[in-house]
Amino acid sequence: MPFSVEDFARTSLVRILPRSRYRLAAQSDGRFQSFASNTTRIAYRQQGATPAFLLFSGPGQNPHAAAMAAASWAEANWRPNAIQRRVRPGVVAVHVAPGNQLTPGGPVGGAIVPSAVWTVDSATGKVETTGSPPGSPSGSEMRRAADSLMRGAPAPSLGELDLAEKGVMQLRTATMPRAFGGLLGLALLYLAFRYGMAGLLGLFVLPELLSGNISGDRLVLALSFGADVLVLAGIVLGAALVFNFRNAAMRLPGFSSSSGSTRNLTWGGYVAVMVALVVVQEAVVPGLEHRNPVTAAQGAYTHVTVTAADDGSETYVDENGDLTVDLSGWPSNEWAGVTFKTSNPSVLSLDSTPAAGAAPTARYTAHQAGAARVDASSADGKYTFQIRVDVGPPPS
Repeated sequence: MPFSVEDFARTSLVRILPRSRYRLAAQSDGRFQSFASNTTRIAYRQQGATPAFLLFSGPGQNPHAAAMAAASWAEANWRPNAIQRRVRPGVVAVHVAPGNQLTPGGPVGGAIVPSAVWTVDSATGKVETTGSPPGSPSGSEMRRAADSLMRGAPAPSLGELDLAEKGVMQLRTATMPRAFGGLLGLALLYLAFRYGMAGLLGLFVLPELLSGNISGDRLVLALSFGADVLVLAGIVLGAALVFNFRNAAMRLPGFSSSSGSTRNLTWGGYVAVMVALVVVQEAVVPGLEHRNPVTAAQGAYTHVTVTAADDGSETYVDENGDLTVDLSGWPSNEWAGVTFKTSNPSVLSLDSTPAAGAAPTARYTAHQAGAARVDASSADGKYTFQIRVDVGPPPS
């Protein structure tokens, strides 16, 4: 037999204990005598809404009987209380034996709480993890342990197992102070309402932007939508840590460190990154969007021309001057059917549109001081153009 049930239990538990917050129980523990005789190792987790047993049985032991007895004990002892209003116990019994001695795996019928038997063929390393009772560890940990032993790696020593169990208590101190967690939760709620939808939009827009299907100042747009996506990722990460989703606060490097200074440094870095992203969204991007007018270097604003490259920017036109919008930079197959509009005809009127088959060029006339917006779009809506136009008196 390449490995024993004890070897397998140590190899899997050395990872499961600190990650899933299980504790070890001695085989002589009086509480568990009803199923100790059918087990080689007993691990349990009694905190939270999903307390659980993880039992290891070897050749000649009955994992089904162990699971049934453990389920009865769990139902009788792990009950809802004033602090934990809902409790869903679970039991997993892992049977480790040569293939011809393994009992059938899967959910245990008749158990008073959800229970399952997982099987491990100690001769071939084959692992079956059918059934997932509440609080059960990941089946991948079982497969990882079996693969390690089949490759000839030695099983962890008792000292390593003891150290892993001590890590459970150390990791429990890794959670953030309650007051800080409350403040962070409120901040994340605000960010979710303020930036969450923009981040979701950024997930869809960024690929289009990078593929060149969206015109405009791509650097500014990429910075804006990229910051939105990163803020969304930060919100998701913060929520997972605050609410300890899938034990994230106990597993992520830095946040779960047993060193207080390391945790503080990690949280400080997280807050600094989130603040920097908000600054980019609230200050840097608007500043780039409202940069100097595109025609400021021309020195005269009587006859102004803008092109497709000026999309999303701003220009200035003198009263009684004219503005030419030249979108011939768009693909020629998009020229037909391009429409031009003005948001304020009393300030800036549309005087001429392109002839059929000609390049998409339109001419506007500025009539009086004010502001207007010029919009254009291709017939299929794939290409759009927008620019703000400020009309004012010519310099004296």
